[in-house]
Amino acid sequence: HSFAGRVIFEDVSFRLLKGEHVGLVGANGEGKSTFMNILTSHLEPESGKVIWSKNVKVGYLDQHTKLEEGMSILDTLKLAFKDLFEIETSIQKDYETMMDVSEEEMDYLLEDIGIRQEYLDQHDFYLIDSKIEEVSNALGISEYGLYKKVDELSGGQRSKVLLGKLLLEKPDILLLDEPTNYLDSEHIDWLKNYLLNYDNA
Repeated sequence: HSFAGRVIFEDVSFRLLKGEHVGLVGANGEGKSTFMNILTSHLEPESGKVIWSKNVKVGYLDQHTKLEEGMSILDTLKLAFKDLFEIETSIQKDYETMMDVSEEEMDYLLEDIGIRQEYLDQHDFYLIDSKIEEVSNALGISEYGLYKKVDELSGGQRSKVLLGKLLLEKPDILLLDEPTNYLDSEHIDWLKNYLLNYDNA
């Protein structure tokens, strides 16, 4: 890949395995962000390809990501658990339809609800509030007030909220481009410790 006639990457080969933790280090202008943009398909390389394993959930901290206007910080952080909330809604709907089904259909629904309920338990659905509180406090997000609208936040504050949401999502692969921007030393220490103990890549 080249930029303005200057070759930045040539014959680059890179592999990330499950659970590995890798740091990309280099001076400004060496192409670290360009490399991240190629990995995340924000930029097409002139040749070569990026191959991902199937069913891998990738989370990328991009400083330019937009937050949904009109939402509170809390609602934005809760989006990290969107899939779990959708499962809970589907369970509630099935409970409502049970009044009008046969015994056989009810048995099927109860079994299916049990499977989904177990999935919620395994993914700590009922601990979401405490997880949000932990990350918000650790990154200093709580200081803004969790019910504050994201439209009212500064660029640095928005970056912190994006980072918090991404950490709560706990993707299989976490890609962070300069995650310590806008963080105080105590927040950086917490993040460092969090990443050291991060189970995924």
